[in-house]
Amino acid sequence: MLKDIIKLLKNKTNVDEFKITETVTTSTELFFIKDELNLSRGKDVTHINLTVYRNFEIEGKKLKGSSTTKISPTMSIEEISDKVDNASLSASFVNNEYYDLVEQTDDIPKEIKSKFSEGNVIEHISNLVKDLFSEENSVVGASINSCEFFINQKHIRIVNSNGLDVEYKSYSGQIELITEAKSETEEVELFEVLDFSDYNTSWIKKSVKQALIKTKLRAEATPLKKIKDIPVILTGEAVSTFFSYYAAKTSAQLVYQGISQSKIGDMIQTGDIIGDKVTGSSIPEMENSTYSRYYDSDGYFLKEVPMIKEGKLLRYLANKRFADYLNIEPTGAMRNIVIEGGSKSIQELKKGPHLELFNFSDFQMDVLTGNFGGEIRLGMYFDGETSIPITLGSITGNAKKVEQEMYFSKKLQKLNGFIGPKIIKIKNVSMVGN
Repeated sequence: MLKDIIKLLKNKTNVDEFKITETVTTSTELFFIKDELNLSRGKDVTHINLTVYRNFEIEGKKLKGSSTTKISPTMSIEEISDKVDNASLSASFVNNEYYDLVEQTDDIPKEIKSKFSEGNVIEHISNLVKDLFSEENSVVGASINSCEFFINQKHIRIVNSNGLDVEYKSYSGQIELITEAKSETEEVELFEVLDFSDYNTSWIKKSVKQALIKTKLRAEATPLKKIKDIPVILTGEAVSTFFSYYAAKTSAQLVYQGISQSKIGDMIQTGDIIGDKVTGSSIPEMENSTYSRYYDSDGYFLKEVPMIKEGKLLRYLANKRFADYLNIEPTGAMRNIVIEGGSKSIQELKKGPHLELFNFSDFQMDVLTGNFGGEIRLGMYFDGETSIPITLGSITGNAKKVEQEMYFSKKLQKLNGFIGPKIIKIKNVSMVGN
């Protein structure tokens, strides 16, 4: 069908350039209540997104307009033609600064390996289910309430009018897990999302056991008391979210739009730093990451990019469009981030009174202002002698006020699209308790 669409586009006088992204997805879904299968379904679908570009000049300035539309494989050529004409009309009203489309290169991508590309997907999911429920009785007092499995295999092809024609495969899996535990006064549930791209028995088992442990602690937790002037330790997903503030400072798009004032060579971790400094990079492929690929959505070939060194901005992350706008070399758009570990062991960071936080209802970081915070679902308060599981309460802070003295663990953790310190310790955080 792509040949027919391309032939149609080349004969259209109201289309200057185009980009076609064809995604063929094979998916399988299973839903369990306890360990009983309640629902199973699968599907094979093809999605075609067509972007039409119009190039023109206004008062001597080159501009480019674009509009994206969806093409169904069941459409007739006449229906597709009407879609193209409507998209072309819409694109003519968009006055973006001109930029070039991505060109074909001789770069050869590595094969992103996944066990989901081998054998029968149903068999892999069956093994995943066995792995998950093998941990059912691993934590006394906590159990699995329900879970849902999603496995997607995608074949993506990107073609444009500039001679580009690339394709790749990607694999993604997700488990939505609800665990439960009872205390003397209440029954609690915790919701966990596990993202992955490969079949890894030990990772699945470890993740489920950790979820059960957290749920049991949550059932035993007491409301956070009013405390202040105590260091906070962030763990898990909150660490990745915290570092998104620094990753955003590398965005060429935000710089072009005037939202970010970051300049190459600037210290983006400001003030007199007595703690650890941020060093990070973006990489196209990361083990078990659903974001691993060697082409971005425009078809630009991706390579590792050092972004930040000891708190200093080394390079912008820029797709082809915003690289052209800033007159810099593009890097392509990547989602896999690596942050180097810090100067201290986990044991060193946990010395002295502190509040360690495991789960939030929704931990957020405003990447523009540096404001962060969230409502606490589960944490551990250490008063210097005794550790007590806590819940409720909230924390708020600002990255600019904590970055002078924050410490990262030497030990790293691996999350979906993130490799970085397992924990970070920060001060100057406001806490609200009961």
